[in-house]
Amino acid sequence: MDNGRSGVVYDFGGYQVDPVVRRVYSGSETLPLTPKAFDTLLILIANRGKVVLKAELIDRLWPDIAVEENNLTQQIATLRRCFGERAGDHRYIVTVPGKGYSFVAPVNEIANDKETSCDPIGQPRSPKEGSPNRFAVWARSGGGFGAMLAAAYIILVCLTSIVAYQNDTGRSDYATTVVVMGFSSSDGYDSAIGAGIRDTLRARIGSVQDLELLPARYPIPPTDVMYAGRSENADVVLTGSIQRNADQIRVAVEMVDVNRGYVVWGETFDYRSPDVFATQDRIAGEVLKALARRLS
Repeated sequence: MDNGRSGVVYDFGGYQVDPVVRRVYSGSETLPLTPKAFDTLLILIANRGKVVLKAELIDRLWPDIAVEENNLTQQIATLRRCFGERAGDHRYIVTVPGKGYSFVAPVNEIANDKETSCDPIGQPRSPKEGSPNRFAVWARSGGGFGAMLAAAYIILVCLTSIVAYQNDTGRSDYATTVVVMGFSSSDGYDSAIGAGIRDTLRARIGSVQDLELLPARYPIPPTDVMYAGRSENADVVLTGSIQRNADQIRVAVEMVDVNRGYVVWGETFDYRSPDVFATQDRIAGEVLKALARRLS
């Protein structure tokens, strides 16, 4: 598996990725990206157009360390937020269900003027000079010709990005991304019940091939579920509430389609306290049926 080249700057969709200084730029702006997310991006770009298996990514990013797959999912979600991908866009990174990820955007390689050496993951060791000029290749000819070359390059990048967007919006070979948020409740005991339902849903959804489970940053339901779903780059948000009357408990679950902007499924479940595990399984089963209908 390729790990990227240190002698180039990768340019795609208005973004530039510099492996030497380990930065991602959008015009003159430097985008915030963690070192692990940058390593993930570098591997995907270097192997663009190919499917990089999840196991390969995990072995490369966390050598000799046992980590859960959710750690990798978090890096992918971070990259999608960095590139402003909304739920369902997948203009840059496509999830291949049951396999891994593929970087699908057209990439131009701009030659770097500076020399450096990189370790196997693409991390720079000792650049000989300061930060390379990412646009040196545009201005090499100088004067008006250099300006015309830069303008032509910008037009080419815009055209390829538009084509990539049009092609990717019609794709159906990526997984539906799902985030399970917390359940609101009135007391601590019911909060524990809600956490159990949430964890059961996550465990069941995580085993479905055509669904990609995203790490949730909301232990309780946010005020604006739609905004939270978009910030997580999720296609679907699952959340709900718990109400109690003595030993009678009612669990309300709702499924929000982030792309459409409204609730597409909802159900209430009534049970008595001793039946909590059976109810968790029942809720998870109904949710999976609803998700299956959405996928079909």
